[in-house]
Amino acid sequence: MDPTAPIDPAVSAARDRLADDIGDFRRALIPGFLLHLLRGFEGDEPSVIQIATLYVLDHPSAPTLRELAERIDRSVSATSRLVDQLVRRGLVDRHEDSHDRRARRIALTKRGTDFLREFERARADAQLDVMAHLTAEERELVTRAMALLGEASRRRTHVHPTHPEI
Repeated sequence: MDPTAPIDPAVSAARDRLADDIGDFRRALIPGFLLHLLRGFEGDEPSVIQIATLYVLDHPSAPTLRELAERIDRSVSATSRLVDQLVRRGLVDRHEDSHDRRARRIALTKRGTDFLREFERARADAQLDVMAHLTAEERELVTRAMALLGEASRRRTHVHPTHPEI
């Protein structure tokens, strides 16, 4: 998409409406799951970049520090500090590459994987609470739409396996 191309007003209006709807939905979800989930960290909550990094690492291939830095668009030194924080929390670990002993790979620990799964379950529960205000037909439609978005996400990741998305 050419960022300098003029934007069709109808497309712009549809995008703005979608952004408003997603914003309303997020505002309904956040108190129901994010704040509750973060209480378990007792004042040492993970940052947005830490959570995003955990999602980048939620992939079968464990990246090197340099690869992770590229994926999260941070410097190697900033990424190193970020990984140090996640290691201290027990959410990721570094291990030697079995093919190149000089390289260290970064991967989620069981605690990191469990955190992400709990994050997703809490988000799903909050979404179901919002969906309780829909008719049965509307809930079925939203459920189908979410399944389609999940499938599209899996296809997108499969098409670009060297650049996993957050």
